[in-house]
Amino acid sequence: MQELARYAIDLEDRGSETPSQGFELATGSALWRSVARICDRIADRLNPGQPNWYEGFDKFDLPATTFFNSHSLDLDDLTTFLAHGFALQGAHPDDYSMLNLLHEFASFGGVEAAFNAAECRISGGAQSLSIAIANTLGPALRLNWPVTRIAKTEEGVIVEGSAGQLVARQVIVALPLNVLRYLNLDIPLPAEAARVVAEGHVGRAAKGWVAATLSEPVESVGWPHAVEVYSRHGSRSYAVCTFAVAQPDHDNALADSCRALTIRHPDAVLHKERLSHDWIADPWSRGSWLSSAPGQMRGLHELADMPPPVLFAGGDLSRGWYGWMEGAVTSGRDASSRLMACTCDISAPPAKG
Repeated sequence: MQELARYAIDLEDRGSETPSQGFELATGSALWRSVARICDRIADRLNPGQPNWYEGFDKFDLPATTFFNSHSLDLDDLTTFLAHGFALQGAHPDDYSMLNLLHEFASFGGVEAAFNAAECRISGGAQSLSIAIANTLGPALRLNWPVTRIAKTEEGVIVEGSAGQLVARQVIVALPLNVLRYLNLDIPLPAEAARVVAEGHVGRAAKGWVAATLSEPVESVGWPHAVEVYSRHGSRSYAVCTFAVAQPDHDNALADSCRALTIRHPDAVLHKERLSHDWIADPWSRGSWLSSAPGQMRGLHELADMPPPVLFAGGDLSRGWYGWMEGAVTSGRDASSRLMACTCDISAPPAKG
């Protein structure tokens, strides 16, 4: 909000939106409610503001499915829980670490707070903030300059790409985690950081829009298809949005979700006009928002904690807000503060993200 105010960017009016389907702790089976309370008790002990927040919680660093099975819960009984969990993780519970989901609960202040958090959309989308920042850089900003190699040398840091080469005293690398392994990183990395770069995260969300004729707005959650569904009214028809885990791939996941949507909302008539973007196949992202697999927490911390002259930053490496726009802002501020300390001949403090 501070950054939006700095650039006079407003939030969209929420008055025309359909009401969000909330998560109520009082619903569901007694066993299901007990798991929510177990998650709250664990999250209460986590401190996402502490850089090494994951220390001492290894027994929860396992696939979310394994965690739920250990409590004798059938995933069919957890449809709402898994759907809301997907909104936070953007991945399949077989793949993402339960510790990552518990981190989200801790950041929001509990399961119910995380699943019912108020959503504020930025006018023009989150990219409007990026554009506003970019407009302050003038000719220093170089677009369409893909980077292929980053190397640490005695002269400084070399950044090479198809358009040429730059040499800098320090560099902040703010690329998505899943893109890093496609670069030639000629930089000494700690073992766990190198492993998490090689593996990448497991965020695999597919999002698609389809024009539709509706008798009334629709909004629902489900699992495993059409995980989240909501509609917006346009000038000629409704636009319906669906989310899904991109399995076996982006296109098939959205096709399955559209079929599930029509079963769940039989009055909906879907048109041929459709719009989506495959972020997993996109070479500039190679995944959606960060969702860490088991065993990756330390590597993410090591990468964020790299000392100058090469710093790593971005929403994927935020300590408190993995994968969120808030995380991108706080990680960027933290990385710049650490770099400025180095330029003033002060040792760079540990990353807070």
